[in-house]
Amino acid sequence: MGRKSRYETNVKPFLKLIPTWYDTMTESQIAKKLGISVSSFEKYKNENQELRDALQTGKELLIEELKSALKMKAKGFTYTETKTTIRREGDRDVKTIEEFERYAQPDTGAIHLLLKNLDESWRNDDKATMEMKREQLEIAKKKAENESW
Repeated sequence: MGRKSRYETNVKPFLKLIPTWYDTMTESQIAKKLGISVSSFEKYKNENQELRDALQTGKELLIEELKSALKMKAKGFTYTETKTTIRREGDRDVKTIEEFERYAQPDTGAIHLLLKNLDESWRNDDKATMEMKREQLEIAKKKAENESW
């Protein structure tokens, strides 16, 4: 029996970690972390469903996290800010920790993006432009039909 492939030694043992890496890394960074070239990573993706599944899981988790963050930003949210100060009193340092509750205002850009994607009535906020694009598409289709054999 020959030696194990780099997939077996460098990729397969880390399949459970790849979805979490996808949160902060590109696929080329994941390949580097695994100690393989990007071309080998692409080859392994094409050959191994379990690697494609791990990457897809990572992508789905990231999308859900981003949706959640966008919704929070659209609605506004409360968070705790911590301030640590160290001051000298005599011959010793005194550390003071203060916590402040802050409120992040709703973001109109995030609101608009969510409404555009979630509410049908917000999708075509510029109806005249959309109608003109539809007409241009129809003209292009007719032109293509007339030029076909």
